[in-house]
Amino acid sequence: MIKDNYSRDAFAARLGDMCSLAEKRGSTVFSAFLNDREQYDAQILLGGLHGVSVTFWGGDEACSRRMLAVSPEGNGEAEHGDFPIYTLTVAYRKADRPDHRAVLGSFMGLGIERDTVGDIFIGESAAAVFCTKTAHDVILDGIVRVGRVGVSVSDGLSGDAANAVRPVSFVEITVNAASERADCIVAGITGLSREKAAAYIRSGSFMLNYAECVNISRNVSAGDVLTLRGYGKFIVSEDVVTTKKGRLRLTLKKYA
Repeated sequence: MIKDNYSRDAFAARLGDMCSLAEKRGSTVFSAFLNDREQYDAQILLGGLHGVSVTFWGGDEACSRRMLAVSPEGNGEAEHGDFPIYTLTVAYRKADRPDHRAVLGSFMGLGIERDTVGDIFIGESAAAVFCTKTAHDVILDGIVRVGRVGVSVSDGLSGDAANAVRPVSFVEITVNAASERADCIVAGITGLSREKAAAYIRSGSFMLNYAECVNISRNVSAGDVLTLRGYGKFIVSEDVVTTKKGRLRLTLKKYA
């Protein structure tokens, strides 16, 4: 699992600054693009907070990387059209179709910060890019190649790029487990023995709600997001049944 330097305390301080600034200005304040973990933490940290309203949007319902809008009391929630999100089309030949990593890498090569770029959807002949105004202008003027592939960049989303934007799909699976403990759930998902599942968790290969979890006795609850290296990403549904033998039967949504 890739390590990062994410600090929840530092992120909480940033959120506090956003709330203070929104109150001081009397207008909505927007963050840069947030990843899944940051969005999850923002919902927890700002949930139920009085005096502000909170909205997330990434440019389309299909987007997973989203900006946060914090609006002061009385202003109402931010509308989707209020978010400072811009779009670009990166076109290429079908035979030269690059992957997501190559496109993002070409952007980072221009010195663009990761949080200024939202989702990138790769289509057959064009990619759809969601980004901030700063990133939009740099990419529009600075990208002519992605790796060895020649590309053309245009403002907005062309038909091919728009067709590339597709929502995440899920496949429902059923898992049997001895209990709600992480090692039991991981064993049920992977088919590993409980001992091997525990070793898998301790190796840093398991994430619970986007944070690395090495505690094998940590309970898993409905609504939790589980990421298992080599197996995929899952959401635990509310559908939990206790069998006659006292085992749990859970329904999970696996990201397809």
